[in-house]
Amino acid sequence: MRIPVITRRAGCLLGLTLLTALPVHASEKDELASAQRLLIQAQAALERARVAAVQADRPERERFWFDYSRATSDLKTIHAGIDRYLEPSRAQPRDAGFVAGNYRRERP
Repeated sequence: MRIPVITRRAGCLLGLTLLTALPVHASEKDELASAQRLLIQAQAALERARVAAVQADRPERERFWFDYSRATSDLKTIHAGIDRYLEPSRAQPRDAGFVAGNYRRERP
């Protein structure tokens, strides 16, 4: 049996699409892992800056100051969000739709 040319071309196109889709997903994971490493470095830099600010002899009542605890908390939140995306704890929930719940019927 001879396969039509259109089907072979469509099959090749589908195969190429699938082959190119896999590296894109892997690349996204790689980039997010890189972002996590940068977040860890940013947290370390914030900690060093916080220590330097504490050691510096500055007046207590400056008009503006940097909120290190809030910045650190935000970085931890972003890091945790990327973790949850990269390694979900379970399958994502699906919409089950409407369930009637009443399964008893009477005969007419």
